[in-house]
Amino acid sequence: MKAFFSDLHLSDGKDRDDFQYQTEFDKLLNELSAEYRKVEIVFLGDIFDLIRTQKYYELEEEPFTEDKIRAVKRRVMEEIVENHSRFFETLRGFEEQPDHTYRYIVGNHDFGISLDGRLLEIIREKHGLTFTPENYYKEAQLGIWAEHGHRYDIINNTFNNDGTPIPYCLGDKIVVEIVNRFFEKVREKQEELGINPEIIHDLDNVRPQSAIVNWLDYIDETGQLKRLYYETITSFIVNNVDEVAPLIWDFLLGKYQPDLLKAARELAKKGVGKYIIFGHTHAPLDKRLAKGARHLNSGTWRKFIEPKGRPSTRMRTVPTYSEGGEQFYTQEPYFYYKFKSTINLSHVLFYEEGEGEVGPHLIQQEKPIPNG
Repeated sequence: MKAFFSDLHLSDGKDRDDFQYQTEFDKLLNELSAEYRKVEIVFLGDIFDLIRTQKYYELEEEPFTEDKIRAVKRRVMEEIVENHSRFFETLRGFEEQPDHTYRYIVGNHDFGISLDGRLLEIIREKHGLTFTPENYYKEAQLGIWAEHGHRYDIINNTFNNDGTPIPYCLGDKIVVEIVNRFFEKVREKQEELGINPEIIHDLDNVRPQSAIVNWLDYIDETGQLKRLYYETITSFIVNNVDEVAPLIWDFLLGKYQPDLLKAARELAKKGVGKYIIFGHTHAPLDKRLAKGARHLNSGTWRKFIEPKGRPSTRMRTVPTYSEGGEQFYTQEPYFYYKFKSTINLSHVLFYEEGEGEVGPHLIQQEKPIPNG
């Protein structure tokens, strides 16, 4: 039995760390251990999240140099092992059983463990576990090729064309210098905006990410959050104009989306495996390809928020200018999208000979939305 998990995003235990299903994770591993003699867990990246944290704004100053980024990631890992100790304890108990092993394939949010050995030492010192980061998983006899999938995403690819690592890729910059900064701005301006910062905590879970601006209108019909978000984006582009200007707007306007299905087709065509398994997108998937091949995505255990149906047109009042101490307003049309939220504790189980129908099976365990 092989079990593939991705995108748990264990982080620093603060507001944006919403891994809430440790009990379900424990139960699943116990059930697998009870039913199968030999079990291998394959973590397919972004199990740890070293990027989505406000700790980058606890730095004394900017810019975000490699040394400062490394220091933040170490602090985040220290809090991960402290706040998610049960996760590591469960994994240690699993590993202690005969023929029970695990592999760790890195993603873009945990890529730091491939570059900084201290991050792995923090885990080992606290919980006695050894993680060996790898870029892909291959089981030729079973026809499996598995990886996180971010190297097929130009925004989040952590490798140059020559194979050398990119310590601070564009996707990291977008999260740290746009998304994380936006969280800081909302917190700082909450009284001026009249908005509780807690309402944006789900921003990380919106997919596709180009839908974030529409989601901000969904939770704040005044348009204040969207304007502040655009201000944050504009500031980032001005400071990084040569590197990111054309690409970032294509990304945020939805003109660019990574095509992992196309990548899976190409990998299957090259013969690297019959079963191509990715994570990264947070969207669980089981798709049949040509010549009996299949592409699966292990999804996420986080909330998944996506647009629902077609937009309607609404009007809202927005400030235009002030004169003589008086504020003037105008009416502005905008597209209003509804959104739906789901939580599916999705993962892929690969049954081997004598365990059931041989091959990969996408498992989804739907959970109720907290407070929803």
